[in-house]
Amino acid sequence: MKAGDQVIKVGVAILVAAAGWLASSCATPLKTGRAEIVQTVEGFHRPESVVFSLDGATMFVGNCASDLFGPDRNRVGMVKGKGAISKCSVDSKGRVTIIDLKFIDELNSPLGLCVVPKATSKFPRNTLMVNQGITLLVDEAGNPITDAAALETGILFFDPESGERLGRIDLGIGSVVADKIGHSTLLPNSLAFDGNGNLFITDTAKGGDRQDPPQPAHPGLIRIAFDAIDRVAEGDGDSLGSNDVTFTPMEGVPNGVGYWAEHDAICVVTMGGTPPEGTAIYQMAASSFPRADLPVPIRGDVGTADGIAFTPAGTIVTSRFSGDMLAVPKRGEAFPLEIAKLTAPADHRLLVLPDGSSLLAVPEQARIEPEHWNQRVRMIRLPRGF
Repeated sequence: MKAGDQVIKVGVAILVAAAGWLASSCATPLKTGRAEIVQTVEGFHRPESVVFSLDGATMFVGNCASDLFGPDRNRVGMVKGKGAISKCSVDSKGRVTIIDLKFIDELNSPLGLCVVPKATSKFPRNTLMVNQGITLLVDEAGNPITDAAALETGILFFDPESGERLGRIDLGIGSVVADKIGHSTLLPNSLAFDGNGNLFITDTAKGGDRQDPPQPAHPGLIRIAFDAIDRVAEGDGDSLGSNDVTFTPMEGVPNGVGYWAEHDAICVVTMGGTPPEGTAIYQMAASSFPRADLPVPIRGDVGTADGIAFTPAGTIVTSRFSGDMLAVPKRGEAFPLEIAKLTAPADHRLLVLPDGSSLLAVPEQARIEPEHWNQRVRMIRLPRGF
């Protein structure tokens, strides 16, 4: 997501692969075919993230209301209460139509989006989940919100049909989660579930210096066990076991998180780091949690990686906040996709269409645009076998 306060994420894939182009860089080339941008959906306010409903018929877009402030317009901030979730329909051919730009509004910097894949007692399957309340929140004049309680840091749950709020997981100071992992969450970023319904949240951990008193940074990955989700949402810390809410520290500005079903693994991309890995993609078996440390990354030096998605053929596609997309095939070298430059592509998602092709929804977080509600989400079709 962002490297430093000036570049903040706050999930891909734009692809153009000419027939046969990859043959020179892969031991086993991807199938030939051309990926293309098939639609540009416009009218959003600094879109940061997207998610598809489980049936693929609906797409939600998180408008984080970010902007640049200060004399030189070099300080990033998300305006309190100006964030919103847009609701769109998706037809069988992948064509997107906006239904309601402000389906859910008055949010505090909504970043990661997700849907509940496995019902709990409290939250039905397909419930919409939204991260919000990061430490980079500002008022309309761009002044930092320094009171941690005013951030309302946490995960909100909404009915995907009505927009009714169904519940909340508190991630801030004094919360059950903070008590279990030993610190509050500063910048809840991306969300994902594994195959058993366990919930993962990345904390990019930027902006603690804006709080009064300043909050220490603990970048990493939070895991909430499936059968603990309801109890955490209800604030029932006394009933939680030692493995119900855990934390894996991750240096290097952790950003996008996704579940790679083919490998039953959780993958996280980072936007920063130190050599030899630098920026990286980490793959961790879902069964390996809780864990105290990280494995060697499966790919290093991947750039300012933001979102992550996996094609049916096993190619990882990550968005890079610097303005392009990176494809990481099973074999061979990673390669940037040769397409038009994007504007800060963020937390994207992939939908497999009935014909076997894939549709990537890529939000472009154009913070320097002078007008609000004037940014876009790119829809990119990937051919079968990519």
